[in-house]
Amino acid sequence: MSYSDFEDEVKTLTNLEEASKFLNWDEEVMMPENGVMPRSRQKSTLSKVRHEKLTSDNLGEIIDSIDENELDEDQKANMRELKREREKMLKVPGKLIEKISQKESECVDVWKKAREEDDFESFAEELRELVELKREYAAALNEGEEPYKVLYKDYEPYLSFERMEKILQKLKEELNPLIDEIQESNPDLCTDAFKGSFEEDKEMRFNKEIAQELGFPDEKGRLDFSAHPFTVGNSYDTRITTRTKDNDITGSLMPTIHEAGHALYNLGVPEKFYGTPRGQPRELSIHESQSRLWENHVGRSKAFSKYLLPKLEEKFPEEFSDTSVEDCYESLNQVYDDNLIRVEADELTYHMHIIIRFEIGRKLINGDIEVEELPEIWDQKMEKYLGITPETDSEGVMQDIHWAWGSFGYFSTYTLGSVISAQLYEKIEEDIEKPENKIENGNFEPILNWLRENIHKKGRLLKTEELVEEATGQKPTAEPFLEYIEEKYSELYNL
Repeated sequence: MSYSDFEDEVKTLTNLEEASKFLNWDEEVMMPENGVMPRSRQKSTLSKVRHEKLTSDNLGEIIDSIDENELDEDQKANMRELKREREKMLKVPGKLIEKISQKESECVDVWKKAREEDDFESFAEELRELVELKREYAAALNEGEEPYKVLYKDYEPYLSFERMEKILQKLKEELNPLIDEIQESNPDLCTDAFKGSFEEDKEMRFNKEIAQELGFPDEKGRLDFSAHPFTVGNSYDTRITTRTKDNDITGSLMPTIHEAGHALYNLGVPEKFYGTPRGQPRELSIHESQSRLWENHVGRSKAFSKYLLPKLEEKFPEEFSDTSVEDCYESLNQVYDDNLIRVEADELTYHMHIIIRFEIGRKLINGDIEVEELPEIWDQKMEKYLGITPETDSEGVMQDIHWAWGSFGYFSTYTLGSVISAQLYEKIEEDIEKPENKIENGNFEPILNWLRENIHKKGRLLKTEELVEEATGQKPTAEPFLEYIEEKYSELYNL
């Protein structure tokens, strides 16, 4: 047995994982309504087969036969990543993995209908079963450890729970007073620069054009609609989705830019390592840093408004004939009075949404609260942190798909992504002369090339904290993000 035998096994595991992810894409974008039952079985079978191969004696024997001292750095990274996943899955019964996969598909289907009909009770039964399965999964992995901490490591194994919690606490302490100060101010900001009447097809063509100018290639990707924007893919084929909001083009454009950031990362890892961890992006905090960097540091900059407005005037002359760059910039960065929906929240209050989900999800998985209590607790947290109470569960506790996906422990990676993106962009501003001039002229290549060199091409060679430190000179910290937010909003709101 040799390292090449190991790599063959790894590539088979990757194929099974990617097949399941592309089935998810089809389920969200193309699949007819009656396909739920067979699709859940298909994905369940793939999960079962992958689990069996990952935990097989054959793979164990191959791993044991390899002398890691003879491997190069790329091969060692592949070995490290696969061994970590294998050791984890050896603790989890294959039957449980299969049951979770099937229940997640069923739960998503019920969530879609329940959200449409504002019927939390019908969703609660499915969610309760999924929560029990995830608790069982956490106990299998590390009985005695806090269940939520165990699940968090599925999404971010190399950025410690303690560092994440410290960052969230720091943001909670610093952002709340800033939000209060902004809400008490009375600036004369433009808030409706992007409102109008937009045809869906025309809006989608515009989104695609912007994504392509950022660097999203037509021959390696596609853009579609889905209920919840997401990205799936690899260095050869990456697909993104967005949604439409026919009275405000940013409701579609900003998710497109966000998902394009994810896509550029997928497409930027080295093709020569395809099928192995070395040829895959790092976990969610880094992945989210890429989407947040493009969405916020590029897409919400004044330079981007200067780039964007002429294009809007050309494509939608009626809606933008009397709009100024300042109008665009203010509208993109306003702090909303109504912050009910996370994906529509402004850049500042967004993180209070994440803190709400972190605190509730943690209590739910740890057994401190039960599913039936979620709507009431959700509304209490929204009132406490954002000063607003949802009128329906659809715009409250059921607004996100993540818990229906079984993604408990996931939400904090969004805020970690924003924090890391600020660190990265601070370094970009040091390394690239006047990046704002390049953005204004639609020249996004220097920023993309910097990310390719410092993040994308590394794949999973380095662990999360190592990767951030190598790129920026420091481990993940909230300070650059808080400085960026303080400077931006103090100027915007004359604080």
